[in-house]
Amino acid sequence: MQASKNNKSGYLAAIIGSLIGAIPLLYLGGYLGMAYLNNFMPNAELEGIFPPLIGQFLGWWIGEVLGCWLALRWQNYRKVNKTAKLLAMLTPIGIILWVVISIFAFQLLNRSLSDLEIVQLQNQLRPISVCLLIIALAWLARFLTKPQPRHRHTYE
Repeated sequence: MQASKNNKSGYLAAIIGSLIGAIPLLYLGGYLGMAYLNNFMPNAELEGIFPPLIGQFLGWWIGEVLGCWLALRWQNYRKVNKTAKLLAMLTPIGIILWVVISIFAFQLLNRSLSDLEIVQLQNQLRPISVCLLIIALAWLARFLTKPQPRHRHTYE
């Protein structure tokens, strides 16, 4: 006997699951990238930026998709796999756009603010913008795979 599927939209579950999955794995990926850098690349200069960035990128990507999938699966929503697959495709595009936009915005602000003010502003805006992007990507993935309401006369 199969459990009945939840007919609600699942937007909140997708968003909360994505946030809960992405944020810890984002930091874990950065930490593991730094540990790799310290242990295996102790004399690295410019190339030392890549392990933490790759770790954060993969942590964000895997965490967001896995968290969304688990939250929707746990609540027994419809079209869980389709939402997770679409989110897996949208997340790298969103991360790359976020990086480009944030670099461009802070370069524009660099002309009018001091270096200390830029660093403080980045430390305040980066977590907020990451959370907003995670929310937007999860909402978009669920919206594009939104299950259609059942008709009374269809047999499933």
